[in-house]
Amino acid sequence: MHNRQRSGGGSGASTPPLEAESALNTQEQQRANDADRTQATSGPFSVSDRPDPDMTLRDGDEGKGTLEWLAIQSVCTVSIFAALLGYDIGVMAGALLPMSRDLDFTSSQEEVAVGCLNFISAVGAIGGGVVYNRHGAVKCVKFAMVLYAIGMFVIALSGSFASVFFGRLVCGLGVGLGFAICPQYIAEISPPKWRGVLVSMFEISINVGLLSGYIANLAMEYVDDSPRWRGLMLIPTVPTALTYVWLVPKLPESPRWLLRDGSPGKEALAREVLVKTCGADAAGPALADIKQVLAAQQEQHRASISSAGEGAGAFVPKRNTGWRALFFDPAPRRALLIGAGTAFFQQANGSEAAVYYVPQVLAAAGVKSEHSQLQAAALVGVCKTICIVIGQFSVDVYGRRVMLLSSVGAVTASLALLSWCLGNVGSAGGATAGITLAALCLFMMSFSLGVGPVTWVVTSEIFPIQVRSKGTAFSMALNRLTSGTVAMTFLTLTEWLTVGGAFAFFTCVSATQFALTFFFLPETKGKTLEEIEASLVGSAGGRGAYHRVENDNEA
Repeated sequence: MHNRQRSGGGSGASTPPLEAESALNTQEQQRANDADRTQATSGPFSVSDRPDPDMTLRDGDEGKGTLEWLAIQSVCTVSIFAALLGYDIGVMAGALLPMSRDLDFTSSQEEVAVGCLNFISAVGAIGGGVVYNRHGAVKCVKFAMVLYAIGMFVIALSGSFASVFFGRLVCGLGVGLGFAICPQYIAEISPPKWRGVLVSMFEISINVGLLSGYIANLAMEYVDDSPRWRGLMLIPTVPTALTYVWLVPKLPESPRWLLRDGSPGKEALAREVLVKTCGADAAGPALADIKQVLAAQQEQHRASISSAGEGAGAFVPKRNTGWRALFFDPAPRRALLIGAGTAFFQQANGSEAAVYYVPQVLAAAGVKSEHSQLQAAALVGVCKTICIVIGQFSVDVYGRRVMLLSSVGAVTASLALLSWCLGNVGSAGGATAGITLAALCLFMMSFSLGVGPVTWVVTSEIFPIQVRSKGTAFSMALNRLTSGTVAMTFLTLTEWLTVGGAFAFFTCVSATQFALTFFFLPETKGKTLEEIEASLVGSAGGRGAYHRVENDNEA
């Protein structure tokens, strides 16, 4: 097989500098890479056995890996956790009313009961970044499921607002931990060609769970208030237990986590995982790519110590993989702007408030029957689920930028229409309840085509490996904090601005996201995580040492 340089042709002035990969293939960069490769041979991630120094990034999809059964099974397993969160969101839309009547909640207590889970899940997400570095993804998934199940049991047995609040806190810790770990885990075990589809499974599962919650609300509509909402809280504990006992023990550990300490035993296990998830042909090159990136990072750390004047034999601190690197190193900081910004805007546009408070929104549109409100909520769930499937299989076809920009543009337009409808209900020439419901469905459909699934893809793949767990954790924490803020303030916001005014505010937020996405989001379709990192370092003014190998024999 002949070595070929990848073309660095641009895609237009609108594409961010991250895509200018051709800079990696200049002669000057080649010499720098050769030097880095030679120096890295003294570390545990030695790359002295790499192929000739003229090797460059690979053209096309050669060696990008095949989709193996273990990868599919693992993605489906961790995505079940996302479905549990989606169920919670959907079921609270219907369970909140009987729960409030049964336990005599005030409107403020209703907001706290809904939104506190998202706030505490931000704490769980931050903790997830630390726990993942120490214990790996599989143990984190187990712990998250245990916390979620305990929290739901506590809520179901509650007799007061305080106990409901406590149960939501415990449940939220599990949700946050799962959100921080699962998208990153999926990205790290997925073949590059299929990564967008597989990571999008996380968002699809959320929507399947959401729809399940809406259907459960309809099924138990005529049950008395107390057994109704308590039963709705207990339903998800059954799939949680089955998943924990039957499927979680079969999960492989992330090969990138296994290679972090350079242990030979773990390297063999990492190769085995790569073979079973990406195929035998791609396993060797993928393993070598990961080792090379880790070796380059270690060499950069030694170089930074030397430049700081550290002499031979002096104490050398560990390579910086902490929060300081995330916020102050150029490449991680650029990744943080992209990843955390995308995660923030996914919730700042009011999407979760719309699904949590569908009955209240429809009541403002003139739909007074609780049965009609629940039916309409189920229709919204169906629209979201259908469109999220379309979005999932489009993200690796059209790319992250195209899908996200198209989706955000449609979300902005549908929010403007929804704002007008809710601001003109009942007036002469104003909107009817049917038009308002159509606008709400259009909002959810537009969101699910791009903003929903692409967010998880971007945040799981954009961060360099040394800060990936913390970068993903921070992004998910910000996502959950934003969601909780919107959920806990939505009813108050509607009192201040009216329901139509609240959605006008969300329209402005969505328009801001479109502008920032246009200027900052790069295209990462089809690239390996190591290629994305190399491009990121180059665009941040760094000097990368990454070259992709062509086949397993060369690796």
